[in-house]
Amino acid sequence: MGEDSKLKVQIEHKGLKHTIEGAPEKVLRAINQYIAEIYPAYDIVSKLIYSPDYLALLDEISAFVNLTQEGQPILLRSDLPTDQAVATILLAIQAAFKLGKKSSDDAQIEEITKATGKAQKTIQNTLTEMSKAGIVERVGKGSYRLTAAGTREVQETLKTLREVGEGGSEGDRGPSS
Repeated sequence: MGEDSKLKVQIEHKGLKHTIEGAPEKVLRAINQYIAEIYPAYDIVSKLIYSPDYLALLDEISAFVNLTQEGQPILLRSDLPTDQAVATILLAIQAAFKLGKKSSDDAQIEEITKATGKAQKTIQNTLTEMSKAGIVERVGKGSYRLTAAGTREVQETLKTLREVGEGGSEGDRGPSS
């Protein structure tokens, strides 16, 4: 990777200049930290506003889904309930969009069906229920995306499932005698 993977950002504000250089995810974190130092209110507001860190999010959910180079999601866990599988696929598509790998953050029912391996009617029924619950929104005929609340809920659910999976080995089967 080398030089191509480095990002350099210069911030100029009220006569001050600050340059940040390095890996993109580190630069973005450093920018947030710098702004928080300059604008203490920004730090408070940023705690109230949910704005997912998609690089960290993809790392958290990598046990459940991967992305191809083209941004297509690959579900790794066929044992997930349909609603979690659908939400995981939509979250991966949203992340792929934010990372510039897809042209939109929504998915057609057919794409979700293919990625989950579930029946199309099951996917349609699940999306209807998820829409009623405010987890997804319909953005066109047969096209859906996660809402902000849905993104947060899916992130928390998958994080919990991952933690249970990592700690769910022999030590979690109950008290030993």
